[in-house]
Amino acid sequence: MEPICPVCHVMVRPTDFFCYNCGKNLHEKPMETTKFMEYLYYAGSLLLPPLGLWWGWKYLKQTDEHSKRIGWICIILTVVSSIVVTMWTVQLFQNINTQVNQQLQGIQGL
Repeated sequence: MEPICPVCHVMVRPTDFFCYNCGKNLHEKPMETTKFMEYLYYAGSLLLPPLGLWWGWKYLKQTDEHSKRIGWICIILTVVSSIVVTMWTVQLFQNINTQVNQQLQGIQGL
């Protein structure tokens, strides 16, 4: 039995991503798993942490194991990057606070 478009009820092929009659998205197109795109998503997960969660989730929804591995790596890189940035930010504020306190003590000592 041929699948039918849920919107216009026209018969479509099982391999179609979109209905040829109305354009309805029948199922999601698989994400690219080329090495270039893989490394691009890894770099993006490190440099743009919130987006890495979205990319990771989209890859985790795919059926093949390679895509799922890409998804988990994106999520892990995003979490690690977020932790490192948070630690650096806390340390920066502590250093600024220490320097300001030293300056204030120097001014009060005059």
